[in-house]
Amino acid sequence: MGGKLTMARAGVLGLLVLATACSGSSSPTSPTAPAPPPVAAPTLTCPAPISTMTSATGAAVTWEAPTAQGGEAPVAVTCTPASGQSFPLGTTEVRCTAADGGGRTAACTFAVNVSRIPTLAKTRFLAFGDSVTVGVVATVNPTGSPPYLLREVPDAAYPRVLQQLLAARYTSQAITVMNEGKGGEKVVDGVGRAQSVINANRPEAVLILDGYNDLGLGDTGIDPAIAAITTIAKDARFRGARVFIGTLTPPPVGVNRGLSNTTITRFNAKLRDVARGENAVLVDVYESFAGNPNMYNSDDGRHPNEAGYRRIAETFFSAIQRELEQR
Repeated sequence: MGGKLTMARAGVLGLLVLATACSGSSSPTSPTAPAPPPVAAPTLTCPAPISTMTSATGAAVTWEAPTAQGGEAPVAVTCTPASGQSFPLGTTEVRCTAADGGGRTAACTFAVNVSRIPTLAKTRFLAFGDSVTVGVVATVNPTGSPPYLLREVPDAAYPRVLQQLLAARYTSQAITVMNEGKGGEKVVDGVGRAQSVINANRPEAVLILDGYNDLGLGDTGIDPAIAAITTIAKDARFRGARVFIGTLTPPPVGVNRGLSNTTITRFNAKLRDVARGENAVLVDVYESFAGNPNMYNSDDGRHPNEAGYRRIAETFFSAIQRELEQR
């Protein structure tokens, strides 16, 4: 009888366990939220290249710091060199870097260019010479006597054009180019006048373009004219002026108008020796005309035309820029 009761109890316990399993009485679970999308790595866009000018050896340059896009906060942006620092003359590369909270980085670069405001070491110039310095053009005389009519063109004279070219480039300085040309004067007769005007005006640089009238005598005029130019250059140098000596322009091709190209080239060769001996700057005006001298000469073949005077001014300008521009 007792055995039957034991078996009965076991049966009842089994039914209870089964009932409990089937009832689903365990605690309910919540649905799992989707993971957030990954944060994109940072990107960085630098400013456009920056250019500035200065009269010193460097300049402070500032810019708005680039803003990073994307990245995991916090995102820090740094630039090397930093905005506001002094940058030397020339081109400097600036590198900017963005670093986010996840340790990822992005970088970009841009250039800072600092150039010097053009300035000259000397600003007072005196141009000495004959009618080619005065600024005279020649046209054929319809009546034939005299064969050519001479006319001054002061606005086209090479010293005037030279001053305009210098003023356009060296805008922070007051440039003076004095015109001390005298028509018809031989350089051998102009030595005293040169010394007088140089002494009176105290130029910082003297531009000599002279000797055309002396060469009207042919080769016999070469050596006396060379001696006179040497004296003028020496006197200007002793008074502290930088001396520029221009070669004489060639005559037109295929036209006999009084001055022999052979005589001019011989004279110019001796001018080169003078420039070396007096530590002067040789300005090769002859060479600047040589490609097409007919384009630059007036009707008489001795005086330049307006285009020729501009060409002379441009040639002196280039020599002055090379010699006197501060770097």
